[in-house]
Amino acid sequence: MATRLAVPRIQKVLNVLMSRPLTHAVLGACAALALAGCAVKKPAAPPASAASGAASANAAGVIACQAQEASSPLVGTWYAVSTPRGMAGQMQTVTVLKPDGTMSYESQLKVGKRVRPALRETGCWTYTNGIYTMQTTRSNGEPVDIEDPIYRNRYRVERVDAQRMTLREDIKGGQSSSAKKMAPNYRLP
Repeated sequence: MATRLAVPRIQKVLNVLMSRPLTHAVLGACAALALAGCAVKKPAAPPASAASGAASANAAGVIACQAQEASSPLVGTWYAVSTPRGMAGQMQTVTVLKPDGTMSYESQLKVGKRVRPALRETGCWTYTNGIYTMQTTRSNGEPVDIEDPIYRNRYRVERVDAQRMTLREDIKGGQSSSAKKMAPNYRLP
C-alpha cells in the first residue's frame, strides 16, 4: 500500500511519462509501478520504544532529536581506538555529540598498513541516568529503519571528564572502550 505522500509523486511521474513517446511511457510506467510496490505505510505514531530513546518519528515520519544539556560532559568530539571482538585490526572512530541532540559517527578499520572505511552515520544521542544512547537515522547518507535495533547503541558511562571518557556496551559481557576528547574539527587520520 502506498503512502499518501507517495501517491501524488507517482501520479506526477506517470503524467510526465505519458507526454513522452510510447516507448518511454511504457518503461516509465513499469518503473513507477515498481516504486509504488516498494512504498510502505508509516505508522501514525511512533512506537513507545522509539519515543523513549534518542530519536523519535512524528506522524509524518520525520526524525526529531532531543536537545541535550550544553554543559553535558559528553558534548564534543571524541576519538577512540579499539579492537572489537572477532575483528582483526583496530577500529578507529570519531564521534561528534552536539548540544542539539544530533550526532555524527565515522569509523575506519586499520589492519596493518591498510585502512578500510567502515561507516559514516548521523542521528541523535541522549545521556540519561548514566546511559549514553546513539540512534542512527542515516548510514552512509541513506535513511535507516529506526525500529531496527542494529541502529541503536547503548553504553553505560563508567567515567567521563574534560579529556577522557570510558564506556561499556550496555549488554551482558559488553566490551569497554575509552575515548579522548579532540578539537571540534578533528578528522580521522
